[in-house]
Amino acid sequence: MKVYVLSLGCARTLVDSEHVSGLLAASGHTLTDSASAADCVVVNTCAFIREAEEESIAAVLELADLKRSGKVKKLYVAGCLPQKRRGEKEDLLALLPEVDGFLGPGDLRKLPALMEETAERFFVTSPVPTLLFESKSPRLRMTPSHFAYLKVSEGCDHACTFCSIPQFRGAHRSRPIEDLVEEAKSLAGEGVVELNLIGQDTSYYGADLYGSPKLTELLTALNGVQGIHWIRLLYAHPAHVTDRLIEALRDLPRVVPYLDIPIQHIADDLLKAMRRETDGRRVRALIERLRARVPGIAIRTTLIVGFPGETEAHVEELAQFMEETRFERLGIFPYSPEPKTPAERLPHPVHEKVREERFHRLMSLQQRISETVNRTWLGREVEVLIDEPGEGRTYADAPEVDGLVHVKASQVLRPGQFVQARVTDTTEYDLVAETAASVAA
Repeated sequence: MKVYVLSLGCARTLVDSEHVSGLLAASGHTLTDSASAADCVVVNTCAFIREAEEESIAAVLELADLKRSGKVKKLYVAGCLPQKRRGEKEDLLALLPEVDGFLGPGDLRKLPALMEETAERFFVTSPVPTLLFESKSPRLRMTPSHFAYLKVSEGCDHACTFCSIPQFRGAHRSRPIEDLVEEAKSLAGEGVVELNLIGQDTSYYGADLYGSPKLTELLTALNGVQGIHWIRLLYAHPAHVTDRLIEALRDLPRVVPYLDIPIQHIADDLLKAMRRETDGRRVRALIERLRARVPGIAIRTTLIVGFPGETEAHVEELAQFMEETRFERLGIFPYSPEPKTPAERLPHPVHEKVREERFHRLMSLQQRISETVNRTWLGREVEVLIDEPGEGRTYADAPEVDGLVHVKASQVLRPGQFVQARVTDTTEYDLVAETAASVAA
């Protein structure tokens, strides 16, 4: 069949979708980039928060129209949504009658066989997902040819009260260093120059395999892979960022000085209620160490507003912290109550309208901070990785989530090319730069 795979949500789901595409291609199917041109559609869903679930269901309903019209013959729903709704199987089957089969993230390898052998509808979800794709697993990448995501681990052992991910992704499990290096070499051979390391908690990498976290050892090994120019670290937990990891960010030439480290809040009592394994003092001290020891580091973080028990005083404390710290990159989520999580039962919930108001207030603040931070780049010569003609990123910008550099050049720039450019203008989130040849012209 001609198969279209739609990947929703984060980069971790995207990597799963790439492996699903590879498995389907290895089974004789042809992948297409258009749902209307496909015989079969696979939707790999996200269910991180309620809004993500709603987006996933809306996407499936839209594709169901294609099936009803006869343009698509088969429709399958995979990933986090079926796993999260495992206990509500009959409700999901009734809500989406056009779907031919549901498959959890721990059972993705079974999809080609189920498509071929099962005529009736199926709902296959493991009680505890254990799947971990390795370097030998077929993979058809959905990212541009010059960058890729390298999933170093799957699942999570943390007990954050607001998060349901361990319920449908399972316990933390790491891939061996040798296997990750092998995949990195393969990706470099395909033209990848930027590796973005991902997992539920990359800073906990290796604890299950080696008895203690080994992220520094992994970064050291990946730093030796020829052809890779940038290695970027995403999704690090603040409780596991060690001095050795900070030294790796400083000393390893291919590891860019960038760290994605979700802190969620700064108020001690809220961090305790969230079970974040840290407190405001330690978060501040960590950021100070990162800034002092890693020249030019760009720190990305995420915050949650409207968590149960949050007061105006907490929001003011968070705003003051944002003003003082001036994160280079920052995202904010209004708290979303997740079923079967401890936070769902906490007292003093914050009304949805108040959560939204706090979200917009703090995002406006961050917009002003980001604009100020970006102005510090004016006049600087920067290395830019070109993503498409006229557009690229600095080391301080992860793909899809951070800002861009709008590049003016007298020559044609190709995706995957690194160029030196001088920053001539800034916006709230982006930079404008000219290549040396353009400046001379």
